[in-house]
Amino acid sequence: MGLKMLTEDHKPQRVEMSQSLLLRCQRDNGDKDTTHIGVGPGEDYRAKNNLLDNLITGDKTYVHLDTAETKRDSMTWKHPSSPVIKKFKVQRSADKIMATVF
Repeated sequence: MGLKMLTEDHKPQRVEMSQSLLLRCQRDNGDKDTTHIGVGPGEDYRAKNNLLDNLITGDKTYVHLDTAETKRDSMTWKHPSSPVIKKFKVQRSADKIMATVF
């Protein structure tokens, strides 16, 4: 299962959370129309909607530390009479780091 892939259990939870946030925005704005929640012409969104001050979003991804070359990338030109260059099989490192973006 990929990092971005939602299971059937996760999808209803996402919908429920999104609806809850939408209802809270409507309640805080005193507005039933959801097409223009937040900033209107000449308005500061922080003055109108305190929900956005408390909302934190984030995403994470795993980045492998090793960037192995492909066979084609590692090719080099050599003279036919030059000795054969020994190549060793490169294994991808098991170490990885997590990059988190907010």
